[in-house]
Amino acid sequence: MKRCPTCNRTFDDTMTFCLVDGSVLSAPFDPRATESVSASRNPDPGPTGILYPAPNTAGTTRPPETDKEPTPLPQTIASPAQIQSPQRETALPFAHEYSLAEEAASQSAMKTMNAPPPEVMIGKDQNMAFAGQPPPTSQLTERHSSVGKRVALIGGAVLVVIIIGAIVWLIRGPKIRRASPGSAQSKQTNQPENKPQLTGQSFTENVNGAQIQMVSVPGGTFLMGSPLSETGRDKDEGPQNEATIQSLYMSKYEVTQAQYKAVMGTNPSSFKGDDLPVDSVSWNDAVEFCRKLSQITGREYRLPTEAEWEYACRAGTGGPYAGSVDGMTWYGANSGSQTHPVGQKQPNGFGLYDMYGNVWEWCQSKYKPYPYKATDGRESLQETDVRAMRGGSWESSANSCRSAYRRRVIPDARSIGFRIILAAR
Repeated sequence: MKRCPTCNRTFDDTMTFCLVDGSVLSAPFDPRATESVSASRNPDPGPTGILYPAPNTAGTTRPPETDKEPTPLPQTIASPAQIQSPQRETALPFAHEYSLAEEAASQSAMKTMNAPPPEVMIGKDQNMAFAGQPPPTSQLTERHSSVGKRVALIGGAVLVVIIIGAIVWLIRGPKIRRASPGSAQSKQTNQPENKPQLTGQSFTENVNGAQIQMVSVPGGTFLMGSPLSETGRDKDEGPQNEATIQSLYMSKYEVTQAQYKAVMGTNPSSFKGDDLPVDSVSWNDAVEFCRKLSQITGREYRLPTEAEWEYACRAGTGGPYAGSVDGMTWYGANSGSQTHPVGQKQPNGFGLYDMYGNVWEWCQSKYKPYPYKATDGRESLQETDVRAMRGGSWESSANSCRSAYRRRVIPDARSIGFRIILAAR
């Protein structure tokens, strides 16, 4: 061990200078010398203390060791407080003077102490170095640039999605809000699964167990009303005028009591029978039947206009009847004062039954003078006014069953039946 002559601290034999004040350390010493120095400083040493002479430069022979173990050496590393203000103690005389070789070794040690610490490398790759060096600025710039690009791309994509969603909402939102959820739901609920397609051919509408057969009537133009030469003509049947009718579907028979009950749930008829035409129906009841049937089927059923009814009744003919009166008609001369099941008489050229007799039939049109114009307000459903009815009944005369015969009646009258139509689209 070596000792500092200034601060009296001990250091390893490999050290040359004191790490506290830079003094040159003494030559290796005998630990027992410490006890001698301590004894010299203690004014009242204990009676058992043994003093040994300090080592000299002449290489004096060490006195024989006793059985007493040496005193523990003081710590070799000083605290910060001790470094700042070390205690000055009496310096011991140098044991010997250093040679030039020892001085050179001391200077080498000082250079070694002042040199910067070496860089610690792990592995052979420079990128794995842990020397406290930060990564190059170029690498940091590239990394930051890559992260920034990714963030910008993600932000741009989110913004585009938001803009597209807003545009779609602005376009479709008002339409969705304008639609009635209740009406759409009812249409979906009441829509039959096997709805027949309108192809210009007859079809059957199934409604709550009742079947309504619809016949296709092709559109065309005809001369409406009766000529002045027709027997039994009334003056409200003219003047004649041409009327153009679009293709439509008309019920093959007058609405029966079974069909009416299936839609309305009631039967107001005076003559009872499921296959008999419904009677004692007001115009308002007939319009309500069409509304409910349309709601159930999803199709727009309604009453025929006067022009549509006469066009379907004539079936391309121009005379008072479309065939034999007795062969096609239940009227006062052959009815027995009652209605009869539908479809027992001959049909006309379009395949429609009971267009003459059995029960009167409501038309949608208001009763107004000719010439007929569909645009003059007579087809309005908003105003309450007298309506037209056609076809005669089981108690009518043959003259009242003519194709051109028309009659006016208030909407609340309950002595009439009806048939329905569906516009072909």
